[in-house]
Formats: sequence, structure tokens, C-alpha cells
Amino acid sequence: MVHKGDAAHNEINSFQSKAAKYKREGDAHFGKRNMSEALASYGKAIEMSLSGTDEKAALFSNRAACYLMQNMYRHAVAECSHALNEAPDFKPALLRRARAYEQMHQYDRAVSDLEAAAKADPNSDDVRKKLQATRAARDNRKASRSVAGLGGGGLRAPGKRGTQRLSPAQQQAAAAAASGQSQGQLPTLTIKATLVRGEAAETKNVVLPISVRYKDIVDQVRNLFPDDLKEQAFALKYKDAEGDLVTVTSRTDLRGALSAAMHHAEQRAAATGVQRPRDAGLAPVEVEVVPVAKAPSETPDQIIPDHVGSRDHPPNAEDEGAEDVIEIDEWLLTFAGLFRKHLGEDGAKEGPLDLRQIGLEKCCEALEVAVGTDKAKELLGAAADKFQEAAAAAIFNWGNVHVCASRKVVDCAAPAPEEGQPTPSDEQMAAAAKDHIKRIDDEYEKAVERYKQSLAIKSDFYEATIAWGQQCFERAKVYHFAAKAGDDAAAAKVADEMFDLAAVKFQESLAMCPKEDEASTSGEGEAAAEQPGNLGLKAQIQVLWGNVLFERSQVRHHRGDDEWQVDTDAAVAKFNEAGCSKDDITKALMNHASGVWKDEEAAKAKAGGK
Repeated sequence: MVHKGDAAHNEINSFQSKAAKYKREGDAHFGKRNMSEALASYGKAIEMSLSGTDEKAALFSNRAACYLMQNMYRHAVAECSHALNEAPDFKPALLRRARAYEQMHQYDRAVSDLEAAAKADPNSDDVRKKLQATRAARDNRKASRSVAGLGGGGLRAPGKRGTQRLSPAQQQAAAAAASGQSQGQLPTLTIKATLVRGEAAETKNVVLPISVRYKDIVDQVRNLFPDDLKEQAFALKYKDAEGDLVTVTSRTDLRGALSAAMHHAEQRAAATGVQRPRDAGLAPVEVEVVPVAKAPSETPDQIIPDHVGSRDHPPNAEDEGAEDVIEIDEWLLTFAGLFRKHLGEDGAKEGPLDLRQIGLEKCCEALEVAVGTDKAKELLGAAADKFQEAAAAAIFNWGNVHVCASRKVVDCAAPAPEEGQPTPSDEQMAAAAKDHIKRIDDEYEKAVERYKQSLAIKSDFYEATIAWGQQCFERAKVYHFAAKAGDDAAAAKVADEMFDLAAVKFQESLAMCPKEDEASTSGEGEAAAEQPGNLGLKAQIQVLWGNVLFERSQVRHHRGDDEWQVDTDAAVAKFNEAGCSKDDITKALMNHASGVWKDEEAAKAKAGGK
């Protein structure tokens, strides 16, 4: 006989076991820097955890760590607050929320959380040092609020947030970079690599340019310890602001390691009362060399996930981009070095400039002289080019809003196709042509008007001509369905005009292609065919152009126009020129509406241009 108490106990144990399993999954994803998967696993574990326990607080805190790694500080604060609702004195949540507040420059709140953490663990030297450093940062910020910059203007981070200030670590990094530029040199970065052998440890230094790639760092560290690492896979790890080890797999991680190094240097300065010299440059990045069974793969420096903005993924609250990121273009650093040079002796020293000490009037005079030099004209010209491109991109994206609206009309005109079927389906296209042709035309005209404005600002803004061509293609297909439904000659004429215009726009796009992106995959043999995802910009435009010709050949076949085979030949030529896989071309030919190449061997022969 099973007692009710035993049954309840068994059920609790079952939930705890499942929660532990999901937590382990989350930890594994976190270690691999798969933050979305880690958040999902920790979320499942939370659902299985008992309220009011440290275990549940730890899960919320782990989710906060995921958001911190993605610079999504408001989300991190929310998760830490959930953790503290479960366990009010949970130290990791207090530290992580303080870190998020500090990154958002809410220093009073950060100090409050650190004071609570220090009260929860009064014997922690790390918490005490962090509290001192954060108080100092808060006091410095309050003292500097009276001067926002020359002319009262401050630096602003891109995006929707208000005025942002560079942290002391970021100021020193930018100043060191500007100083290097002013001397015609790239700033350098010192890597202090430590390899542990049993109870002994050996540390060696290597100096590298700030623009070093992840692969170069790995090669240099291997050269530091040739006897130990010649045939041994290894990972590089650094301690973040909280003291946790983080694996370096990209330049983004390297920037994080540099920021952590500057943070630790500030902490040591605050604790000892000895400030780092202004000419000290960047703090050395300390990494631990850890032998592993398999070397970690390099992570691409991707800022926006591939799915964001795609047709199948409407925007939602989870797509919030990284916050508080301040990018300093190279022209700004170069101009800063030029400005420092024209200050004379007052600007000769390295490190941040004290504008209040030098005097605002003298700085303005030096700035006017610097702006008038030939070098400054080149830099300001580069800045103008960037702003021109940004303006063109903004209006281009305005046009894309109308594109999305048009596509939504088609998608909602009929039930969605089954999984694995092409999107949009023939049923959706037919319904859109029947009931929504005027709305589609209106959205098309609005989008094209924005594309024209974008090209008026920047005549070689090829993104606009590519999007324009694709819109002509999609509109041509809708009008073809309208012509089929009512045997409408006028609709068929519009379809033909749109097919022709799409081809023209893709041809114009090819002419605008930057030289560095012109490399087509044609002539690269089977390697290119096996990796279609590696197509260059020129090749991608050729594929789009080929799609127009291929679809027009099917339309012409439907009408009984003998020219359909000419279009098919031209489409196959475009696909081959782009370096498309022969298998993909074969499958497309087998599905051609004419049925001429439904036999695989015939399609293969056609795909090969035979």
C-alpha cells in the first residue's frame, strides 16, 4: 500500500530530477555559447523547480547570465529580480544585477545590490573590491555631468536609447587606439598566456596588433608552448567581471576579454588607491591555456541572427538587439589623433585628454585648425560617405516595410501550404490575384518610390536595385495568376512588363557590384557546387536573375509561346555561371511545367549544358 505522503514525495523527487536534467542541458548549451538553447533549457527547469528555493533562484540567475553574454541588460535585470524574489540574499543574482545596472550606467542601483551582496558575504574580497570600484565610477560620473563634450554634445549609442557615456575601460581603449593612430601605428594588445602543468604554471607574453584574428591568437599561443601544444588541442579562457571562466572563440570574445582586463585593472586601482598611468595603454589580457580533447570551433562575429527579419519570423519581444554598444569608426579615431597633434604639447601625452584642464577655448581653436587640413578633409569625406550610405539604407528599409505588407497580403489570401511545400502556394497566389490585386499594386508603388529615393541619395546602392528586381518578379507572378483566372490580356501584359523589368534591375545590380564582391563561383569546379551557401554577391544576383528567366519560361509555355525554351536555356546558363549545384539545377528542370525534363537523365544532361 502506497501512502499519500510517499506519493507526493515521489512526485517531488521526479520534478527535481527533471529540473536537474534540464539544468545540465542548459549548462552544456551555455558552455557552447548557444544562448537561445540555454535560455530554453533553464526555462524548462524553472517550471519543474520548487518555489522559494536557492535552486530556482540559481536557474533565474543563470538565465540572467545568458542575457548578460548577449548585452541584453534589461532582460538580465528582470531575471535577477525573479531570482531575488525566490531567495532575497542570493549572491550571484545580486552581483549579476549589479553588473547589468552598471552597464546601463545606473550606478546607484548597482551600488545598492553590491552592498547587499557584501552584507550576505562579508568575507568576500572580490565583492568588496567591486563595490569600491563601482562607488568610484558613480562618483566620477556625477562629477563629470557638467561637461558633455565640445559644444555640449555627448556621444550617443546607435539605437533608441538616450545619451551613453563610455566607461573608463572603453575610454582608455579608445584613447590608446587614437594615440596609435596619431603616431601612424596600430595599437597593440598584450596576451598573457598561462599554461598549468600539474602544480606548476608557466606564463608567457605575446604582443599582437589590436586587429588580430582569433586564429592568429591560437597560432601565437601554440608557438609560445611548442613542446606542450604542438599536437595538443587547447582552449583559451579568460575571467569575466564576475570571475567566471569564459572560452574565447571569436574576436567578439576577445573584445570581452579586453573589457574584463580593463575592469580588473580598475578594480585593482580602486582597491590599492594607485591609479594606472595615463600612458599605460591597454591592460594585458590574461588567458588560461586549457588542454582539451577537441579544439573549439571559431564563432562567426554575427550581430543579428539569421532569422531576424526573415519572412517566416515576424518580429517579437525576444528579438531585442544588443544594448549599450558604442562603435567607434576608424575615421573618428584617426581624427582624434589629428586633433591631439594640433593641440601641441598639451595633446602630446597618451591617455584621455582632460578638456577642462586644457581649456575649452584652446580645444576649439585646435579643432578648427585640424578640420582645415587636407588629412581632415579625407576623414570627413569618409564620414560623409558613411552617413550617405546610412541615409540610403534608412529609406531602403522604409520601402521594405511596404514589401512586407505586400507579402503578408499574399500569405493571408489563402491557407498556408503544408510543410515542405513551396511558399507562397499556387492557391495563395490565385486568391491574392483575385481579391487583393489593388492593395498589392499600392504597396509595390510605395516600395519602388522609396527605392528610387534611396538610389537618388546613393546611385550605386545595389541593395535597392536587387529588392526592386525581386519585387517586379513577385508582382509578375501575381499578375500571371490574374491572367490565368480570367483570360485577361491586360494582366498578361503587365506580367510580361514586370518580368522584363526584373531582368533589367538584376542586370543593373551586377554593374553596381563592388569589386571585392564580384568574384563569381563560376570556374571553381565541384568545390563551389558542393557549397552553394558560399555564393558571392554577384553569383546570388545571377541566381535571382535565373529564377526570373526560369519562371518566365514556364509562363510562356503555359501560353504556347515557342520562346519558352530560349528562357530556359538562359536560366540554366545563369545558374551554371553562378556556380549552383548541378543537382539543384537538375531538380528544378525535372519540376518544369513543360515536363520535357521529368526524366532525371534528360534533366542532368540539360543541367550540364549538354
